Amino acid sequence: MAILGKIQRSSGALILVIGLAMFAFIIMDLLKNSSTLFRPSTEYVGKVNGEKILTTEFNERVKALQDQYGPNVSPAQVRKQVWESFVNEKLMENQYHKSGITVPVDRIYDRMKNDPGIRRMFTNQQGIFDENAFMNYLDEINAAKDINNPDYKAWKNYQDNLKKAEAQRIYASLIKGAINPTIKEGAWEYHKENDKVTFDFVVAPYSIIPDTSITITENDVKEYISKHPDMYKVKESKDIAYVKFEYKPSESDYAATKRQLEELLKDREVFDEEKNAKVIEKGFASIGPDQVEEFIKKHSDKVTPVRWILADALPLNIKDTILKLPKDSVYGPVRSPGRFIVYKVVDKKTAVPKKAKASHILISYKGALRSTSELTEEQAKQKADSILNIVKRNPGKFAELAEKFSNDPGSARKGGDLGEFSFGTMVDEFNDFVFSGKKGDIGLVKTPFGYHIIKIDDLSDEKESAVKLAELIREVEPSEATIDSIYTVAIQYYTAAKKAGDLDKVEEDKFVKPMPIKKIRRFETNLPGLGDQPAIVSWLYNKKTKIGDIKRFEVNDGEVIVQVTGETPEGLMPVSEAMVLVKPILLKKKKYEILKEKMKGQTLDEIAKNCGGQKGKAENLSLSSPLIPSLGKEPKVVAVAFITPQGKISKPIEGNYGAYVVKPLEVKRAADIENYYNYIVRLEQKEEAGLINKIMEALKKQADVEDNRAVLGY
Repeated sequence: MAILGKIQRSSGALILVIGLAMFAFIIMDLLKNSSTLFRPSTEYVGKVNGEKILTTEFNERVKALQDQYGPNVSPAQVRKQVWESFVNEKLMENQYHKSGITVPVDRIYDRMKNDPGIRRMFTNQQGIFDENAFMNYLDEINAAKDINNPDYKAWKNYQDNLKKAEAQRIYASLIKGAINPTIKEGAWEYHKENDKVTFDFVVAPYSIIPDTSITITENDVKEYISKHPDMYKVKESKDIAYVKFEYKPSESDYAATKRQLEELLKDREVFDEEKNAKVIEKGFASIGPDQVEEFIKKHSDKVTPVRWILADALPLNIKDTILKLPKDSVYGPVRSPGRFIVYKVVDKKTAVPKKAKASHILISYKGALRSTSELTEEQAKQKADSILNIVKRNPGKFAELAEKFSNDPGSARKGGDLGEFSFGTMVDEFNDFVFSGKKGDIGLVKTPFGYHIIKIDDLSDEKESAVKLAELIREVEPSEATIDSIYTVAIQYYTAAKKAGDLDKVEEDKFVKPMPIKKIRRFETNLPGLGDQPAIVSWLYNKKTKIGDIKRFEVNDGEVIVQVTGETPEGLMPVSEAMVLVKPILLKKKKYEILKEKMKGQTLDEIAKNCGGQKGKAENLSLSSPLIPSLGKEPKVVAVAFITPQGKISKPIEGNYGAYVVKPLEVKRAADIENYYNYIVRLEQKEEAGLINKIMEALKKQADVEDNRAVLGY
């Protein structure tokens, strides 16, 4: 009983302990869960009208697209493209569902089997598409359903894309079906083009009133943009100032690289493990022509082909020296931004034709460069010899044989004609034959591409010296000491900037001046002067980052100090920015009101005198082409001329160039025609142009899109 009583007396405390334990358990569970009360879920990248774009699917598509594009497109650009494609797909899928659009399996199958690429893959030896082989392949792939099998994934993606494309085609057809211009609309289009009006006019140019005499206030601009909100909407953006400390090589780094390159010119003693003895390894200055390419591959930071160069094409800074050097000599190291180059004259020629014209028949073989031939090298040589014998006996058959036998499809279609080319642009063997021969010569040459039967069609009379040049290149990289020095300066600047609270207040004599970047939008990570910087943009759009905040970033080639200098919320453009765009419009409107009051009188002469304008005449203008000579397009003026009674003077018109009044002299109404079909078709085509893009824009305006990319660091 004593124990029971103790429990009863402690029940309040016990319940509190249990309650706290349960609360802690729930909180921990929430914190572990990917979707919590405190942070958005990382399960999905976003939602479109409530439908999730799963992170796993998003990342898979990003990887596939990045693999396709390679390093030339930044990850940020790829993610942006994938996001747009997902949003578009979700919006369109919703439309397909609402419209009752389904794509039957047999239609997808039909599309696949009529795909030229698939037909080529499953064409039998008789040149006929083997549908059974195609079906068997599909059955095997689909039966396995191995998501790790690249073939299965490729086929699934292909079928999915076909299904999307077919659904979009059906949807677009339904929308196009609703575009049905009437006969009256066709007739109106016809008359817009063919009705003509001739009129006299008075124009008072806006320029006769000085801009300085008109006052445009911020309230004027604010009122105007509030009445035209669609024209002056802006997305959220941030402004920054930055200073970049780039890891550039110092003069000592240049000197060190130059010394390394100079050592490569000399012969040196090295240990040969195979011979178990010391041997002399020749330097770049003493190696023979047959060793140059191998030496460059081994020692050059950038491998460039050993090539013939005409004297006129040599860089100006080395031209005179190179032309004077004897064969097998070297020149350099020659300094250029970020590198040193040593040039070696491998060979020289004088008085070679600058240009030539030639034709060829290429017979390639298995293993030759870019070859798809199944011939052995011996078979290719025999075939080339046979063709050579024929064309030597009868050069007139060259074009016919090229079209029939050449493995170079581009020139084969033109009878083997390669057109005109300069000395040194072809591979050495081909180049040597053509530029060492004479017009009309026919011969056989072997190159890495196969055997060429070559006919020299022409050689230019203009001659030039040429050198065969090799380049040994060493890039100059900043040393650790240089990087440490630059890093120290960057830290000093960062410390000074944090203390001053403003990049502009740091002493300019010690550091570089900050550079501004305006209007940085969320997820647009390619920053002018800095390249792709997702980390900087992510920091800018972090809720904790405020105007005035300063942060240091390590980038690939240096250190960047960034300060947030401003922001523009989503909505109407700020008045200060809109002023530049709106002021000219408001100036024109206020000038028109002044000129309108002056355009009084019973005749055009009186009106011109009163307003300081000038008289003119416009002949045979149409609504579709309302161009007044010397004044520009004036659609309002021409429209008023059509509706004003002949001989009467119109009320003032607000034109593009100035204020007008018009006095119609003649209106020529085009005779009606029996059939307006061509004009109706033209209207349809105009409406259908870019239809899907227009639909997408309309759907996006109405859609509820939740963007979770920032949470995931995208």
